[in-house]
Amino acid sequence: MLIQYLLAAVCIWLFAGLIWQWITPRTSSPALRLAYAAPKIQSFNPDAVVKLFATASNSVANEASQLSLRALVSGAQGIAIIDGLEASAVAVKVGDQVGAYGQLIAAQHDHIVLDLHGTQKKIYLPAAASTPLANSVAPQINHTAAPTAPSRTEAAVSLTRGQLTGILQGGNLANWSKGLGTSAAGGIVVEQANQQQLAQVLQLRDGDILKAINGRSLNKLDDLSLLYGAFSQQNQLSLQIQRQDQSQTISYTVNP
Repeated sequence: MLIQYLLAAVCIWLFAGLIWQWITPRTSSPALRLAYAAPKIQSFNPDAVVKLFATASNSVANEASQLSLRALVSGAQGIAIIDGLEASAVAVKVGDQVGAYGQLIAAQHDHIVLDLHGTQKKIYLPAAASTPLANSVAPQINHTAAPTAPSRTEAAVSLTRGQLTGILQGGNLANWSKGLGTSAAGGIVVEQANQQQLAQVLQLRDGDILKAINGRSLNKLDDLSLLYGAFSQQNQLSLQIQRQDQSQTISYTVNP
């Protein structure tokens, strides 16, 4: 009898459970969701990286374009006279820093090379200073002008590249034209040779008027850059001057 009572109790308990499941309201379990949608996978675009570095390179090139080259002495120990760094022209040696524009790594016969974090920029001499003598045009002579004394050639003067380099090693060249001036008749006049190293090296005298270098006219003091450019690039030069109302030509040989 006891077993019958136990089986009846179990059946009643199971039946009550089924009734409870049937009358209890069902609720859907919450779904697991992300707060934000997962980002889509984007493919790598190498052009974007190229553009990034190209922009930086163009920026360096644009900044360096503000500089201009007045004259230079080429070679491994070369020196460049650069405008745009300071209020006046500055002489920079190969290997030295050129302000925020990088390092001067090379001085060629007609240009210099600046390097800034692996980006290189070339700055060329003005065309008037770098054009070879063969392409130059000789100045026109006014045959109707009053006759002048015949031109005569002085004894040849021999120089070394080191002498010219020494002239440009003064750093800031605020006095690069000291002792020189512009002649009223046209040309560069030597006013005080003892104050101008270039005049001393070229064996010029007070009162000499520089008229042309290798056939290129020297009309004013600003044309001194043509003189520096010619002596820095060529080994054989011919300087036409006026000395004591007489035209003369001085020949120079620049040795290594």
